[in-house]
Amino acid sequence: MKSIDYLDAMGITRWVKAESKPELSTVLVNPRRLTETSSPIITKVLEMMGYDREHVRFASNAEANAKVIWDMRGKQASVSTEILLSAPINEIETNPEAKKALWRNMQPFLKNKGS
Repeated sequence: MKSIDYLDAMGITRWVKAESKPELSTVLVNPRRLTETSSPIITKVLEMMGYDREHVRFASNAEANAKVIWDMRGKQASVSTEILLSAPINEIETNPEAKKALWRNMQPFLKNKGS
């Protein structure tokens, strides 16, 4: 008799390593724009950066220890190659210059993601 069959016959369940949940990433948005997060532009940018939209949360402020990947609040307080900075989504959708700036800002970020 195999040991697995013996354990099953005794009603002993085998230990199974728990699957780790994927880490949630945060996209910061203007509080007035929290309802505008279903834009196809947002989905495409997240996809290009290698993030699954299901593992991204949208918030107006970063929580402690949150992994912020994109700041769409339009506040250019600091320049970081770890966080994508852009104008709010309503400006990106209506203003070609804001869309160009988003693309320019994505370039160094994508370069860092690939290395």
